[in-house]
Amino acid sequence: MNITPPIKPPRGIKPTKETASKSYNYEKPLLFSGLLISVIRALSASETNEQREIEKAKLEKEYKRSDQRLEELVSSHDQDLMEVMQIFSALSEKVTSAREKIHSVKENLNACKQLLRCKREELLNLWLEGIEHKQVLYLLKDVTSDSYGRMITSLTEPELLPSNLSHDTLTDQQS
Repeated sequence: MNITPPIKPPRGIKPTKETASKSYNYEKPLLFSGLLISVIRALSASETNEQREIEKAKLEKEYKRSDQRLEELVSSHDQDLMEVMQIFSALSEKVTSAREKIHSVKENLNACKQLLRCKREELLNLWLEGIEHKQVLYLLKDVTSDSYGRMITSLTEPELLPSNLSHDTLTDQQS
């Protein structure tokens, strides 16, 4: 397989895009910036005020012509511009609403996160308490089984229990 890497286009040249009504030439802004630079150079290179005034008059004439052209374009595409502005307004409202919802969701998530932390701490404490109770229960079982065994053995050994001891304790309790 012979794959060639993509070739980078030359700088300063932008591809043209075709819109529904007309194609827009993206090279025009480059020409306008070049024109502006040439005007600045011409003004700074001019030696007399007359030359500067002539350049200024040319600029004002071009400005008025471009302003008139802009007005014509705006008036000819008035309906399209209004439609675009309405669509933009609707989209802007939707974006604002979505941002507010996202902000609300983030706040709710942070609150839930905090509650989960509290519940985790509570569960940890309950778990530790359960382990503690289990250990206490284990110790109690040991103690009760040992003491129960000792009590049984002591009750079965007759030499440890005097026979009249149980009778004396009954008479003491009655008096």
